[in-house]
Amino acid sequence: MPDKPTSLRATGSRLLVFARAHWRMALIQFVLAVLGTSLIVVFPGVVQWFVDDLIPRKDVPGIWKAGALAIAAFFLRELLFYIRTRVNSAFEQRMIFDLRGQLHHKIARLPLAWFDRQSTGDILTRMADDVPATQRVILEGIEQGLTAVLQIIISAVVMFYTNSTFALIVMVPTPFIAAGGWLFARWIAPRSREAREASSRMNSLLHDTITGIRQVKSYTAEDTKQEDFNRASHELRRSQQRLMTAWAVYSPLMGFLGSFGLVLLLSIGAYGAIQGEMTTGELFKFIFLLGFFFEPIARLHGVNQTIVTGLASAERVFKILDQEGEEDLERGATLTNVRGEVEFRDVTFGYQPDKPVLQGVNLRVLPRQTVAIVGATGSGKSTLFQLLTHFYEPQSGQVLLDGHPITNYNRVSLRDALAYVTQDAFLFAGTIRDNLRLGDPDATDDEMWAALTHASAEEFVRRHPDGLDAQVGERGVMLSGGERQRIAMARAFLKDAPILLLDEATSAVDNKSEAAIQEALEKLRADRTCLVIAHRLSTVVSADVIYVMRQGQVLAQGSHAELVESCAYYRELASLALL
Repeated sequence: MPDKPTSLRATGSRLLVFARAHWRMALIQFVLAVLGTSLIVVFPGVVQWFVDDLIPRKDVPGIWKAGALAIAAFFLRELLFYIRTRVNSAFEQRMIFDLRGQLHHKIARLPLAWFDRQSTGDILTRMADDVPATQRVILEGIEQGLTAVLQIIISAVVMFYTNSTFALIVMVPTPFIAAGGWLFARWIAPRSREAREASSRMNSLLHDTITGIRQVKSYTAEDTKQEDFNRASHELRRSQQRLMTAWAVYSPLMGFLGSFGLVLLLSIGAYGAIQGEMTTGELFKFIFLLGFFFEPIARLHGVNQTIVTGLASAERVFKILDQEGEEDLERGATLTNVRGEVEFRDVTFGYQPDKPVLQGVNLRVLPRQTVAIVGATGSGKSTLFQLLTHFYEPQSGQVLLDGHPITNYNRVSLRDALAYVTQDAFLFAGTIRDNLRLGDPDATDDEMWAALTHASAEEFVRRHPDGLDAQVGERGVMLSGGERQRIAMARAFLKDAPILLLDEATSAVDNKSEAAIQEALEKLRADRTCLVIAHRLSTVVSADVIYVMRQGQVLAQGSHAELVESCAYYRELASLALL
């Protein structure tokens, strides 16, 4: 069910609270805006001085003084604008830094169940596009909106001070302009939300195409993906057209009302000058002041559009920040002196509550024991590791470590006690050294080479001209599948955790490498608990205990010889090499 849109006012209030952390810079912006905007009254006054006094009296020295005064005012105004721009730039970057930091902090700590339902492209869109659009609400409000409002107020005050009757007349269009801005905000808000969501969907599709480009090409699905992209692009074009249609109606209408006020001033002002109710200099002064009055109103139309669009983006950012169920990595006792006893006690779990993957699973691993878990694809083997690492919570039952529920321990210390190698050996873009340091940030080169040796990866790394500094590419694409898996295993060995989880970790290595890894595992088994998910018979037979799983339940347990004798299903798997 889609999230219910929040009100623009509520979203704007939250942004103001967020900006309060930078109130000093906001105050500097305000002071600079007041000083710079106040200088607009100088030039209209100088024009009146020229027309009503200096020109009739042919006062040449006065002309130079008046000109110097106007130039000084313009120079000072632009100098203040320069300073304000520098302050605004620093303000902007700090806002983006803080908001992106909070969003990344939240995303990194959300439970995996949230990511199961979320598109990666949508997350990237919120981080890369919505955050800058969000902070523009505050920045446009201060940089453009505040200065525009100040200029309107100052111009209005001077006009009323000069001639209140004429000021009232020429401001007739102002209430209509204000009402138009309010109506526009309410009209444009849903269109802005629609455009942001359409953009996110298109980016999500593009992300999937790029990350899966090998599959696209291998299945010659380029045309199919192009059709999908065109549909998403068409939806974005349609929503953007609706957005611009609203702007096309609003902007000219507001511009016409401003022009109407100017013509009204010229007509009534000329009549007043003829009747002697105002001087020609005052009329010129009014013309400039009215220009200063309506120019920021026109600027506010653009600010209005930016703010409404930014608030739509802010809603998308806040929806992530407001997500419940954030992992508290520090809550619970710190796990120390890990013996390595693991137990699943009557565990039932499903990624969707009505579709259980595990049903009443009981499984026990003694300290420093190697346990193999076998079964057909979809039997729930990998899900056991997902629960042991506390990525998910079981619907019923308990997962215990050293006799205590893992929920008693904070996630940091729990996961520090586990070295997990998944069947999808993910490597981060960067060097081999960078990826190994994920296991131990303080590891020396000697320790890295030792870990690579244990994982039978030293030979191919040394063959590379850059050695540990060799680039692996995005997701490790510059390495073969077996090389990626051995680097991932070296990373796990480097972590030197008391519990080692191997989820089909040798599935992509050749027989020679597997034999070397098995030899390394034999050395490690004396010091740590090992849980191994494997399909290869050679990996399974050396385990102390083998658990056979079928359709989310433990069917049997025992040694290889015992299971071959007593479990027909295991015998069938072994004979077909489907372990």
